[in-house]
Amino acid sequence: MADNDRSIVVLGGRGMLGTDLAKALCRKGLEPTVFDLPELDITDNHQLSEAIAENKTIVNCAAYTDVEKAESQSELAFKVNAEAVGQIGKIAAERSAKVLHISTDFVFDGKLERPYVETDAPNALSVYGKSKLEGEKLLQSCGCQYCIIRVQWTYGDNGNNFVKKLIDIAKQGKPLRVVDDQVGSPTATKQIAAAVCELIRDLPDGLYHYAASGYVSRFDMARFIFDKIGIDAEPSRCRSSDFETAAQRPLNSRFDCSKISSLLRDPVEPWQKYLEKYLEQFRE
Repeated sequence: MADNDRSIVVLGGRGMLGTDLAKALCRKGLEPTVFDLPELDITDNHQLSEAIAENKTIVNCAAYTDVEKAESQSELAFKVNAEAVGQIGKIAAERSAKVLHISTDFVFDGKLERPYVETDAPNALSVYGKSKLEGEKLLQSCGCQYCIIRVQWTYGDNGNNFVKKLIDIAKQGKPLRVVDDQVGSPTATKQIAAAVCELIRDLPDGLYHYAASGYVSRFDMARFIFDKIGIDAEPSRCRSSDFETAAQRPLNSRFDCSKISSLLRDPVEPWQKYLEKYLEQFRE
C-alpha cells in the first residue's frame, strides 16, 4: 500500500471486532478513521457516503448480529447486513476504493461432513445468515475491489459473547446445558485483527475463510473454559434440538482456511492459545 493510499475507514469500529482491529491498525501506524453508532447509521446512504469520504480502504465490521431477534426483525437485519453492504460497494466502485467485508459461517447450513471451503454452495438457515449472504452477493455485484472474510465463533474484550455468557451462568451456580453437536473453531477478535492487519496493505481479492486452527464442540469448549479459570462447574451434554430457539444454527461450522493461510507469514494459531490467554482475566 503506497503512502498516499493508506487512508482506512473502519465501519462498526467500536464493536467487538472493530475495536480490536482499530487498535491493531494504529499499532501498525495506519491510523484508521473509526465510525459506529450513534454518529453513523450505515443504513443512511448520506451518512455512509460522508463517513467513507475519500478513504482508499473501507473495512466493514458493522452488522446486525442478534441471531434470535433477526427472525422477528428481518427488515432491519437485511437493511444492515445486505442493503448497506451493497451501498458500500457502490460508493467504493465510484471512488476506486477497496472493501474488506466481514461475513460469517452462518451462510452455510452446516450439513457437510467436512470443513467448508470457499467454493462450497451457501445455504443459510436463519434470517441472520440469509441477510449476511445477501450482503456478500450485493458487494460482489458492485464492480468494486473487494475482499470478504468469513469468520466464526468470535469472542473478545468489547461486547458480549458465548464465553462470557457461559462464565456468568456458571458463577451464578445455575445448571448448565451445552450443546455437543455444534462444532467449530473459537476465534479471538484479536487473532482476526492481526490477520487483517497483515493483509490490509496489499488487500487480496475474493472470498476467504478465517478461523483459529483446530475444532471443538461447544460442550468441550465449555469444559476447557471452566478448567482453565478454575470454576467448579460441570455442564451437561445436550443436542441443539433440545433447545427451542427462533433461529436455526449450523451444526458444522468448521472452515478450511488453507486459502487465506497461504497469504499469511505464519501458521494460524490453534484456538486453545488465544482462548487461554483471554481467560486469564476471569481466573479466580
